[in-house]
Amino acid sequence: QSKERLADCREAGGRAAKLVKDREGGYEQVFKAILNEEKVLRDLYAPITKRLQSEGGSLGKITFVVERKADAAGWAAKGEKDLFDVRGGPFRGRGTLEQEATRQLKPVWETGDAKDIAQAMAKFRAQFETELLDRGPSRADPAAYRPWSRRFAQWLYSTQHIGIEYAIRYDGIDIQKLSPGTRGIVLVLLYLALDDGDSRPLIIDQPEENLDPQSVYQELVPLFQKAKLRRQVIMVTHNANLVVNTDADQVILAEVGTSNGRGLPPITYRSGSLDQEEARRFVTDVLEGGERAFRDRAKRLRITLAR
Repeated sequence: QSKERLADCREAGGRAAKLVKDREGGYEQVFKAILNEEKVLRDLYAPITKRLQSEGGSLGKITFVVERKADAAGWAAKGEKDLFDVRGGPFRGRGTLEQEATRQLKPVWETGDAKDIAQAMAKFRAQFETELLDRGPSRADPAAYRPWSRRFAQWLYSTQHIGIEYAIRYDGIDIQKLSPGTRGIVLVLLYLALDDGDSRPLIIDQPEENLDPQSVYQELVPLFQKAKLRRQVIMVTHNANLVVNTDADQVILAEVGTSNGRGLPPITYRSGSLDQEEARRFVTDVLEGGERAFRDRAKRLRITLAR
């Protein structure tokens, strides 16, 4: 029996080395799967990004971004909280493990291939394993050390802190960080440019709210003109450039009357096409920039416009 134990002890080192190698191989395979997911998303968005860039203008500023993100701080904090005594050694004090993880692992976690990541982790383990293991229970207490060492290995090779994020950016800014109005404009631009197979009616509320008049004309008008060829576009606006330059087929003017104090004020509606003098008059009188829009249009068409 003593000989069997001695032989078992001699073989323990080999078994441990094999387990480490298997763990490292599994770690690399997991990252291959993560990188494959990243590639699938990049390939999915590539045609859209290429199409937007070919459009130019504001559409060319819209990009779909796929990024691998690593929460090195969360990974280190879990180790410091659940596994290690941080009162001494090279990782004395909370945050020191995070510094090393951020310096050595985070860059390769986020940009390296599976082999690079596995090699970086092997290097990190070789450099700090002794110090980290010394922060746990004593090896003289197998009942405490063995389950702790398993949890240590599970933490070291964990990948829950790695994720694939994808976002829409406008001029380099994440769409979630834009103002609500600007975000809406970006989505309108994106929707009009890409959704060219949909023939359902489209209702848009004040698309000009966060664009200057030049942007309205340069960015939105051409897209609306193309969209109206295949679908009905209903637009709520105060901007005459959108009404006139998109060649609106019908203009509906809503006017709020005076309340009599016994309920909501009355709302009346007038409608007509821009070919009708009355419709041109209320567009000119009510909408911002109405007269100028008509004059500019008359110049382009080389006609004389009577009031």
